[in-house]
Amino acid sequence: MLNIKISLVTSTGILLASKPEAVDDTRQILATGLMTALISFSKEVHHRELQSISYHDRTVSFIRVHDFVLILETIDEESNLTEQFLNQLLEKLKACTGPLLDGADPNAITEGEASIILDRCLQDIQLLNLSISEQPLKTADISYFTIIHSDKGWEIKDKVGSGSHIPMIALMLDNLKANERYKDKIGGLLTSLEDEKSIAYTVVESLGNVSKVGVLKFPQSMNLVLFRLHNLLNNELENLGKDKNMQEILNGLIELDDPGNRLSKLNLEDLSPTFLDRTISKNFEKAIYSAIVGEPIYIVGDKPTVKLVIDSLSIFTQHLQTSVNPWINEEDMSKNGKCVLHARLCGMSSSLYNKLLEDGQISTSETNINLEASRVNGENSSTHFKKLFDTVKRLSIAEVVTKIVHDLEKLVNLSLELTSLALFDKEKAKSKLKGLSSASGNVASFFKKAVVLAVNINPLIDYLV
Repeated sequence: MLNIKISLVTSTGILLASKPEAVDDTRQILATGLMTALISFSKEVHHRELQSISYHDRTVSFIRVHDFVLILETIDEESNLTEQFLNQLLEKLKACTGPLLDGADPNAITEGEASIILDRCLQDIQLLNLSISEQPLKTADISYFTIIHSDKGWEIKDKVGSGSHIPMIALMLDNLKANERYKDKIGGLLTSLEDEKSIAYTVVESLGNVSKVGVLKFPQSMNLVLFRLHNLLNNELENLGKDKNMQEILNGLIELDDPGNRLSKLNLEDLSPTFLDRTISKNFEKAIYSAIVGEPIYIVGDKPTVKLVIDSLSIFTQHLQTSVNPWINEEDMSKNGKCVLHARLCGMSSSLYNKLLEDGQISTSETNINLEASRVNGENSSTHFKKLFDTVKRLSIAEVVTKIVHDLEKLVNLSLELTSLALFDKEKAKSKLKGLSSASGNVASFFKKAVVLAVNINPLIDYLV
């Protein structure tokens, strides 16, 4: 498991803040002073910046950002930290902190301001899926209970755990007839609990007028992780739901490993936004829309180019757990059937694509990138993210990834806020939806994507689409 510690110091060695905060401040100050002295020694004697120091199971790296030094300590308990992974982490941190420290005076910045900057750094690490924890769901507050539905209302029985969120979730499930939707099957959904500054992943299994319910509740700091892991949780739920009680199901879910999104496993140096811009010159905003909301995209062309396009498109799927099938051939289809098309990004030749269209295995309404024609065919467009892409596409890849993920974060948070509408009756929810739309300050297309994503993670509010 990889643990990360970040410290922000001035170029003269004054410690401004550390995250996580040090237990022994004096020891931390002395250690930071020593590190800064080594940096100065290297620059004066060897005329070059000291980049890192490695010993035993940890590496200490130094990033100079304007008039500050960011010290990153990585502790790798399993000895699998690669140089490529570390370099990508350093590049991303530099891209994140650069704008935050631009113009900042080392002599005037407060401890509180420095602490906020490091909080943002740690959040960006999570956004970019360089996860600090491999099993982030173990922090869940667990509860489970039974709902008895009747014409007179609902009643909670056999409750284990506590919290004001339990009756709120029971009311949501009863109001929106979850017992009918999940009759004889099991399902999971996310709901933001705005008043409690938390988010709940709720498991529902119904038999007529009886619903078995389990809840994993997390602080809002877990919003992005839960959003990304939602589909994995649902897949795991189907496997765990067989012959297990609710307690066993919930205990199994919190053991789920975080495999990381696809982008975190790619070498950023192999990605090229300008390549995307040149290769897909017509209707690229349609491909961006489908990538962001998790719709299937079929990329048609020669195999090497298809792979480069799929990898670079991952920039727009940082908030999702995106499945990829980089190349499908006719043999794959004959052996595995349509299941090979279930990936969200699929590459294939034009002849196979046309055959699948003729056989009805792919619909003309689904998004298709035709690399021979350098165009995208699709039904919806993302003007907001296309404008952002055009603004940043010529920056370094680390800056492009960071700037796009920041807007994806806004989209995810808005989507999760919309799931809180499930806690109200339908008329009140529709009224609140209009209020949120006018108050959000976002263009209509951005808000529309948020609604689509909200319904994906909480199908009980599909009437809002």
